[in-house]
Amino acid sequence: MKNNILFIGNFVNDVILIHQKIKLERERSFTDFMSPEVQKELSKNYDTNDCKDVIKAEALGGSVTYGSLAAHYFGDTKSFIVTTFGDDINKEFQQLIQSKQSIDLTFTDTIKDIKNTSYFLNYYNNKKNRTLSLMEKGNQISIEACIKCIDSIHPDALLFVPVAGEFDEHLVMKTLEIVNNINQEQQQQQEFKQQYYRPIIAFDVQGFLRSFNGARVTTRPMNVMIEKLINIKMSLNGMENDIITVVKAEYGEAAAIMGDHDPATCAKLLRLNFGFTIVAVTMGGDGLFLSSSITGEIYIPTFKPDQVSDETGCGDTFLTCTILELLNLLKTKKQFKNENNNNNNNNNNQNNNNKVDENSFQKQQQQQQLQNEDILIKLNIKKEELIQCLQVGSSGASFLVEKIGPNGFSNREKIMDRVLNGTKQIKQHYLKFNNPIGGEDNENQKIIKQEQANDNNDNNSKSTQQTPTTIKEFVEQKLKQKQFKSTTNYK
Repeated sequence: MKNNILFIGNFVNDVILIHQKIKLERERSFTDFMSPEVQKELSKNYDTNDCKDVIKAEALGGSVTYGSLAAHYFGDTKSFIVTTFGDDINKEFQQLIQSKQSIDLTFTDTIKDIKNTSYFLNYYNNKKNRTLSLMEKGNQISIEACIKCIDSIHPDALLFVPVAGEFDEHLVMKTLEIVNNINQEQQQQQEFKQQYYRPIIAFDVQGFLRSFNGARVTTRPMNVMIEKLINIKMSLNGMENDIITVVKAEYGEAAAIMGDHDPATCAKLLRLNFGFTIVAVTMGGDGLFLSSSITGEIYIPTFKPDQVSDETGCGDTFLTCTILELLNLLKTKKQFKNENNNNNNNNNNQNNNNKVDENSFQKQQQQQQLQNEDILIKLNIKKEELIQCLQVGSSGASFLVEKIGPNGFSNREKIMDRVLNGTKQIKQHYLKFNNPIGGEDNENQKIIKQEQANDNNDNNSKSTQQTPTTIKEFVEQKLKQKQFKSTTNYK
């Protein structure tokens, strides 16, 4: 049975400008050096530019592009896209998107005489640094189209992936309300709660965090972003124990919201304070940190690609492949559910014939309480299974970087082979941030202990500082926390 997934976001006309001779210090802003007006003029007159210090390319971009194509090549997936675009869509659209039978555009709105979202991606410092400039801001996405798709398709996963403010958290809140209404209707018609509509809800933080000052792309203030996440959390009230939520944030994005902490702490704080089931804080080629109730905070390295040609779309590919593998896992669990229930019934009958001591009874009560409160435990998802889902996402992204543009995708078989047999690019200095649940004293733990022993002197000076654990503390400390800027890349 195919997975049906819904992407909500706009396509992007990307204009890529590689400035071969521009080298700037980190403190100096690229947009101060080259204004958006100069960038436009440079792009417009590129063909007549005799200097040839700039390499220009145009590509179809956006999370909906990379996500739907990643799903297409992953296999056994039907992607639905809710979006709005004009008639100036990149010429690659027909070949890459419209030609794919696995990508459904029924719920898209085409509006003449409007411009699509367009970014100028300026690469400089030998392509080690990139600056975005927003040249066109696309149209808003209609909540009615989202409702229509969800009502008629009941997708297995909803991926909210805005790129330039085409919707905000209020569309997410309204969509979650529709999901809840569907469940209430099914509750009246069906006897078993297991038949409820329970899509995976996934978010990419970047589209909610971005703010725009003309063409300049900035980030929203910490307190504004916290308020947005609180609104989403409130919309999940009553559903958080029945629906898996997945959040992806790049390290710099997570730090802009949570404060200047290590990536594992950022992931943990995002999960605990806003009630998300799974949080992935990514660090480009350095890997990522997973945070969940059954894993704690676990470092997951990247897998070594054959070559690195283009890192664009890695986050979208990672998120999509992770969600698809998680859906496969859930369907496997459901497939064997009846058999497991039969086994449990047999065990219960046998236990009734035996004397149960007080400790065993208390343990059963505690386990039942956890199942009622935690969706991952309720679905019997194991720690190793969840980690592998994130590894599949990382492996999928490692194939994408091997080719330029949206051309390096791979199928699940090859992705899984790299998970099982590929080379992990472990960055040792991240291991000390591991905080696993039920972890053993394995080789990683030994490395962590050794690094902690080496860092004791430094850590002693910081021991009096407490990590904020509540939203109130975030707001109180936000002015004291320096702004974090990510410098990671895939290589």
